[in-house]
Amino acid sequence: MNSSANKVAGAGWQAVVARLKPACFWRRTVASGSVAGALAAAMAGCRARAEGTTAYAPINAVTHCLWPDDALHETRCSARYTLTGLAIHQGAAVFWGVMFELLAPRRPREHPAATLAAAAATAATAYLVDYRVVPKRLTPGFENHLSGRSLACVYAAIAGGFTLAALMRRGER
Repeated sequence: MNSSANKVAGAGWQAVVARLKPACFWRRTVASGSVAGALAAAMAGCRARAEGTTAYAPINAVTHCLWPDDALHETRCSARYTLTGLAIHQGAAVFWGVMFELLAPRRPREHPAATLAAAAATAATAYLVDYRVVPKRLTPGFENHLSGRSLACVYAAIAGGFTLAALMRRGER
């Protein structure tokens, strides 16, 4: 390795962030997180229906961090639970979009396998943090309405959303 490559390798993620245009990075992060969040919410709703509850129940459950006594039992669509749950869920997906954009290749269409690997690593990390690191009150709440298999589908949808968003965008500017 030459000396400039050593400098970049030694700097790690800071070098990656430094070479990105901040406005472009944040635009990509919001876009990829939004697609991942939307697909995950849709998957959670579909899986909830398949398991005998309403499509709103898992998203409403996200608000258990705000309303612990009521949110886990609310199955109807409502501004209080559903819209707030969607906002929290989408915010979390955009947060995880930061990790994905740092891991993903600069030209995803040229490296689809690396893009998928970055998406899978991000979704797996999100699952581990959501269900093994944070306190119960800060978990997504999906687990109260979805089976383990359905949770796996939700996190696969997150990975799929990150991958889809990256592969659909136009080239770097």
